Amino acid sequence: MKYSQEERLKIVLDIVYKLKNFKGTGGQPVNLYNDSYTFIIELKKITNEYIKQDENNLKEFKGKLKFEEIGKNIEYIFPVDKKVEPLFVIRQK
Repeated sequence: MKYSQEERLKIVLDIVYKLKNFKGTGGQPVNLYNDSYTFIIELKKITNEYIKQDENNLKEFKGKLKFEEIGKNIEYIFPVDKKVEPLFVIRQK
């Protein structure tokens, strides 16, 4: 089974919510969904394409984004098939 457009939107909105409410050092919330961070513009482009893609020609989005401000990479998988779990994690280089 494939994720519907509505389900793909929910996947992305869950990630956006977590980025906006990220717990920083000391438990303080930090909004990482801010255009001032290097990866956000590319993330917005990728997630927009993922959500709006043609239902007859779906493709999985998978890759890495550089989070330059903290020297780490973000690994992501935005799946098409429900057998594959979505992934969005900040990893050490």
